Amino acid sequence: MKAKRMLALLLAGLMCFALFTACGKKSEGAADNGGGEEASSENVAEITFPLEEKTEFTAWRQAATSDPKLGIVTYNDIEAVQAWEEKSNVHIEWQIPPSGQEQENFNLMITSGEYPDMIWDTATYYVGGLDKAIADGVVVPLNKYMDNLLTDYNKLISADEQVYKDCKTDEGNFAGIWFINCPDQGPWLGMAVRQDWLTELGLDTPVTYDDWHDMLVAFRDQKGATAPLWINASAGDPFSIFSAGYGVGVLGSSGKGFINVDGTVKYSPMEEGYKEYITMLRDWYAEGLIDPDFYTRATDWLCPDTLYGTGATGAWFDIYTLLGLRGAMSGNPDMDLVAVPAPVKNAGDKVHLAQYNFTRGTSCTCMTTACKDQDTLAAYLNLGSQQEWAYLAYYGVEGDTYNMVDGKPVYTDKILNNPDGLSASDAMTKFCFRSSGMYIWDRELQTADDKALAAINEIWPSNVDEDIWMMPNITMTSDEANRYATIMGDVETFVGEKTTAFILGSESIEDGWDSYVESLKGMNIEEAISLQQAALDRFNAR
Repeated sequence: MKAKRMLALLLAGLMCFALFTACGKKSEGAADNGGGEEASSENVAEITFPLEEKTEFTAWRQAATSDPKLGIVTYNDIEAVQAWEEKSNVHIEWQIPPSGQEQENFNLMITSGEYPDMIWDTATYYVGGLDKAIADGVVVPLNKYMDNLLTDYNKLISADEQVYKDCKTDEGNFAGIWFINCPDQGPWLGMAVRQDWLTELGLDTPVTYDDWHDMLVAFRDQKGATAPLWINASAGDPFSIFSAGYGVGVLGSSGKGFINVDGTVKYSPMEEGYKEYITMLRDWYAEGLIDPDFYTRATDWLCPDTLYGTGATGAWFDIYTLLGLRGAMSGNPDMDLVAVPAPVKNAGDKVHLAQYNFTRGTSCTCMTTACKDQDTLAAYLNLGSQQEWAYLAYYGVEGDTYNMVDGKPVYTDKILNNPDGLSASDAMTKFCFRSSGMYIWDRELQTADDKALAAINEIWPSNVDEDIWMMPNITMTSDEANRYATIMGDVETFVGEKTTAFILGSESIEDGWDSYVESLKGMNIEEAISLQQAALDRFNAR
């Protein structure tokens, strides 16, 4: 799998425009309709918007926000949604599950057999995946519409062979309208250190793990840091950035430790690189270079302010938009937090794991068998893949929340300097929304400072190899998924406990590693790897 292009801010708009115009040309290998079944050749009447008569559809979707100050109960409270309705003459009656109860609410809906016309995030919540949802008579495959009512969506995903493959199921179904990153997105999370400390101590930006060790020692001895490096309970971070130099992923990261090395699935926690990595962490922990309570940080997705805000730590992983804000957030205006590349064993090495964004997102909108006017809904779902409609969703109403400047949409002060004191992020949520089809993520760059732009466009991608080892968006059959869950429930508990024990030194890595690996095999980890491999092989064969 090739890593995506890392786009500079200057090129973002141009590349997005290039995607729009390139969509008309299919990449080699992209089928006309793609699907396990032949696409229908029946002629479907053209449907244009606004519709002559008001039409209503129902939709299940998780809440846009749970923040009461934004005043959003359903999506119809959002101005861009209201404008979308006026422009299309289609009203959506939203079914919003209680926050935190989405899966339970979804299951009850499916069990009841009473479905709305469309369901968002079906791929996330439907046990067994989208092919099973189709086989169960819940979701309608969209194959027959790809060359007529879904032409804009078809062009969008056909611009890249990998994206086209990613939007099909193992059975060849186009089961829904996916969110497609436009343009591709660079890594929005990575390692960060306090540059003010480096400058004061006369240290260079760390490159290798040895550099990191020396830096952390200086933070401990000369800055009094009690947790010089902050990592989470999985002994790393959500995307295996810190462990990437050893070629392995950590348990609590994306992929759960499974990696795809040239088409072969491997389970990192039983690889030699994992042994090397946790041996290093054991030594660092004994030296007082790691947060002594790292193994309790299971609910801390980001470094808690009790550590970075007090000067207890000087290095952690962070989100690119927060780098320039941490000083103000901590009440320490002298804090200068900067992005740094992932550490490697030897200078010049490349890493194969990183915070990585597939062009196809994880969310899609599916049409259900309950829909009585499937042709019109298909045409409606196609709108989000047209530039003008995507601008309406992600930027809002032209002249109100954005204006066109030099051919590009630019937010007004209603978003950037909201008169009611809302942050730009909250203002985007209040006045705009996310539609499936084109996902114009780079709108957020309008609020990003120089540190954030350097991190996402230059620093964090700088040592990431094109051969990325992230697992693609594979799917398992229902039987496979059940068996996999049975195995991995015990495996993950065991790996987590052993990893912590090895790092704390309560168990010897040297004496206990072979026994640990054998125990994993006895827990059927090799069968779990085979299940992942089978799903990967099916994905590659799409």
